Amino acid sequence: MHTVHCYGMYRKALHRYWISGGLLFLLAGVMLPAGSAVAHGVDYRIERSEAVMVHFSSHHDGPMTGAGFRVFSPGGQKVFSSGNTDALGRAVFVPDQPGRWRVLMATEDGHGADVEVSVEGPAVTAVDPDQESTAPVAGRIPATAAGIGYLFGLAGLLALWRLRR
Repeated sequence: MHTVHCYGMYRKALHRYWISGGLLFLLAGVMLPAGSAVAHGVDYRIERSEAVMVHFSSHHDGPMTGAGFRVFSPGGQKVFSSGNTDALGRAVFVPDQPGRWRVLMATEDGHGADVEVSVEGPAVTAVDPDQESTAPVAGRIPATAAGIGYLFGLAGLLALWRLRR
């Protein structure tokens, strides 16, 4: 009779471990895709080039801060750049070809302007190699390793909780 009792206890413990293992794999399935979505690196570089700045201001209010603008490339068919003016009312873009560029600006209260900018000669862009990004880019492997570490930690906490119960 004693042997049967031990077998029953063994079977309960085995069942508990199977459930814990199933929960561990379930958590792994949930955590691994999230790890790669959270770990994004940003790379950057600083370029020096000739930019075109168009200053927009109102006679009454000064610089037109936050006004939306669109820049059309020569030919006027394609939007080259878009954004909002900065705190000084400037719309800035770097043309990639010579020609007549068009900057269209409009505010929410209905003010606007249509400016034509003439760009002469080839657009020259100089890259400063000393200003390349040195920021570490988080890859998929460190994020996956961190996710697995979290899972083992959770599994350990779950096992401790079950033992004290």
